[in-house]
Amino acid sequence: MFTHPGARKVKANISSTIRAHLDRGALCLLTALAVCLIPFAFGQRRADVPSQSQNPTGFVCYGCPSNGWHAGPDMPSTAVRTVGVYFYPNFKFYVMGGRSMDGVGNDLTHPFEFTPGTINTWSIKSATYPDNQVSNMACGVLTDSGTNYIYCVGGSAGGQSTATDRVFRYNAVTDTIETIPSPWPGNADGITLPGGFVAFNNKLYILGGFRINTGMIDTIWEFTPGTNTWVQKSAHLPVPLGYIPTAVIFTLIYTGGGSTWDGTTIHDSNNSFVYDPVADSISTIANIPRATGETPALSFAFLGGTNYMMWVMGGGRDAPNPSNEIDIYDHFSNSWYIGGQFLTPRRNFAAAADYNCYVWLAGGYASDGVTPLSSMEFFCFPAPTPTATATATPTATLTPRATPAPRVRPTPAPRP
Repeated sequence: MFTHPGARKVKANISSTIRAHLDRGALCLLTALAVCLIPFAFGQRRADVPSQSQNPTGFVCYGCPSNGWHAGPDMPSTAVRTVGVYFYPNFKFYVMGGRSMDGVGNDLTHPFEFTPGTINTWSIKSATYPDNQVSNMACGVLTDSGTNYIYCVGGSAGGQSTATDRVFRYNAVTDTIETIPSPWPGNADGITLPGGFVAFNNKLYILGGFRINTGMIDTIWEFTPGTNTWVQKSAHLPVPLGYIPTAVIFTLIYTGGGSTWDGTTIHDSNNSFVYDPVADSISTIANIPRATGETPALSFAFLGGTNYMMWVMGGGRDAPNPSNEIDIYDHFSNSWYIGGQFLTPRRNFAAAADYNCYVWLAGGYASDGVTPLSSMEFFCFPAPTPTATATATPTATLTPRATPAPRVRPTPAPRP
C-alpha cells in the first residue's frame, strides 16, 4: 500500500508513551460513545418493536401480507366468552365454547377451526360439546400418552347463574370430544367459574375465579392429565380476582389485570402478579398501567427470538374500556410499555399466538360492551424482503464501490 513520506516520519517519532496515551484516549472515546449510544439504541428498539417495518432477522412468517394488524375473515357466527387455543401439532387456531349472544339458547355447540397462512378460512367442526355450559371455560393444550388434546374446564350457559365443574378434552386431529371423569373441585358450590388459566409443563393451572353474582376467589388449582388429578396449591392470589389475563413465560406464570367485585357488579383492576408453580409461591410485579379484565394475555417473542413477553390484549368493561390497547410486560426489567393497538376494541374474546409469527383474535363484545362480534384480526410479520448488497463495479482505478441501491355510557350489568 502507498504511504505518504510525511506519515512515515510522524509514525517514526511516536514513542511508546505517546502511543499509550493515544490508545487510552481512543478507548475513552469509544467508551463514551457506547455509554451514550447503547441506551439510545435500546430505547429505539423498544419503541420500534410493536411496529417494525421490516424483518431484520430473516425469520419467515409465511402467508403474512405485511407487518402489523389485519382484518381476517369473519367467524361462522358471532361469539362471546370463548377461549382461543393455538394447537401447535397442526398449526391451527381454535375457538372453544362461548355463545353467539347473551340470553338462553344461544350456546355454541361445536369448536371453530381457523387455518392461517395463505388459506385463512374458518370451519365448524363436527365434534359436539358434552353440554351447553361452555361460556367462560378454561382451556389449554395438554398431552396424554403421546397424544395432544385441548382440555377445557368449567363454564356456564347463557342466561344462567350456575356453573359446571365438568372437564372434557378435544382431539383436534380426529375431531372427537370425550368427557374426563375428574371434575374441577374449585366449583364445589356450583356457581364458580375458572379465573385466569394457562398450560405449563403439561399441567393446566387455574388462578382465581368468579362466584357468579357473589364475588371473586383467590385459590390456585393444578390439573395433571393422564392421572386426571387435581391439586389445590398452597399459594393464594394476594387479591381475589376473576377473568384474569394470564400467560406463561419460561417457568413462571404472569398476570396483568383481572376483575374485582364490589358487591353489585364487576370492575377492572391493574393488579399484577407472578406465580412460580414449582416453588408454589406468588409475588407482586409492576402493575399494568391501565385497569383491565375479561380479556386474554399471550406469550409472544418477535421474529423468531426468545425474548418472550406477556401481551395483555385490550379488554375491560369500565369506561373508557373495552379497549384495543396492547400492554406488553417485559419480565427482565419488570416494566410495561404500550405495544400498539389492534383494530377493534373488544372484551371477552378468543385470542392465541404461535409464539413468534402470528397472533389471532376473534369475536367478543364490541366497544359498547353489549354487541357480539364475529370479526377476527391477526398480527404477523412478513417474509423478509431481499436487501441490496454492495457490489464491486469496474472503474478506471479498479476501486470497488457500492452500487446505489373515550365515550360515556352506562356500565353493563355483569353476565356470567
